[in-house]
Amino acid sequence: MKLFDIIKSASSNLWRNKGRTVLTVIAIFIGAFTISLTTGVNNGVNDYIDRQISGVGGEDQLMVFPESQMGSTDNEPQKYDPDKASGADADYLTTKDLDKIKATKGIKKVEPFHFLSTDYIQRNDGEKYLLSAVSVSDISIDLEAGREVNSTGDKYEINIAPEYMKSLGFKTAKDALNQNLKIAVSSQATGEQEVLNATIVGVRNVSLIQQGQSIMSKALSDKIVSVNEKGLPENMKNKYRTLFATMDKNLSKKQIEQLKKHLNKKGFAAMTVEDEIGMIRQVINAITGVLTLFGAIALLAASFGIINTLYMSVQDRTREIGLMKAMGMGRFKVFLTFSIEALLIGFWGAVTGIAGAVVAGHFLNDFATTSFPTISQEKRRRASIYFYPHQIALTLLFFKGGKIVV
Repeated sequence: MKLFDIIKSASSNLWRNKGRTVLTVIAIFIGAFTISLTTGVNNGVNDYIDRQISGVGGEDQLMVFPESQMGSTDNEPQKYDPDKASGADADYLTTKDLDKIKATKGIKKVEPFHFLSTDYIQRNDGEKYLLSAVSVSDISIDLEAGREVNSTGDKYEINIAPEYMKSLGFKTAKDALNQNLKIAVSSQATGEQEVLNATIVGVRNVSLIQQGQSIMSKALSDKIVSVNEKGLPENMKNKYRTLFATMDKNLSKKQIEQLKKHLNKKGFAAMTVEDEIGMIRQVINAITGVLTLFGAIALLAASFGIINTLYMSVQDRTREIGLMKAMGMGRFKVFLTFSIEALLIGFWGAVTGIAGAVVAGHFLNDFATTSFPTISQEKRRRASIYFYPHQIALTLLFFKGGKIVV
């Protein structure tokens, strides 16, 4: 018998016992489907995160916090250091800390990053809404419409978060551009309220990086901080939870790690944009890794199913095997016939599983893009579930038949 005849014979023999074959193929389908879909989701999400990082820039940006915000690295009580702040002050950085960080080798510039405290935001005489906003930084903002706020000058500008579009009465992002908003700010000491007028110059896209906060120009941020601190004692002014440090662009990854360790010795905790996103990536990889493990267990169980199916097939066809040998077919070709049956079971289970995952991924992409209308078309493309050829090939390698010696 030629190889083509052996393959043809093995294909027809698969359906002698349809129940066993179909159940084994289904078992492989479940494992292949799970692995392919979770790997596709992992590829898509990680690709989206990579694009987020490359889109915002910030490779030379370092976020610096008080060491107390990161918590203690062990369970032992910490020793008192008179040179370090304690109590509530330990959660803030001062201008003295700013100068200390600025003097560090490898740091070119340091700017305060304000989490701005406002009372409400209002359009015309409409409803008043709470506002979460931060000051502008050197990290690029992903905008659906308009431009970024100015980091210089004296204009009060805002990049509004997309969640406010409907509430403030805007049908589209473009409708919001150049519209005025009222922002109420109060003094922390006296409670005296002041209403500022700001212009919308841009509408943000949904983003993993800036987490839905509105961005304010430097002039507006400074004014809000000034109103907040009005009436406070001098020792309670100019306190920051976060500083943004600009590093030398020529620093290697190893040098950046050394710089972070050096700042840590000075009592500061430092983190890059990639470090922050890496935490999200680790969670995603852990979830998809567990699902992939379940798929691998299903494949392992299916491989025993293949062996069992072929063993039963050999038991049912002992006369046929004897006839094959009597007609001059060697042991190798008899073995090859049953091996090809095993390969075909694995092949069809893998192909249907991967095809099912691709189809499911298509519908999941459609569902995601229609369920989140605030995401731009470019974002929708970025968030797709990706299936790569090497992934399909590696999945197929999981499947092989058991060796049945006859």
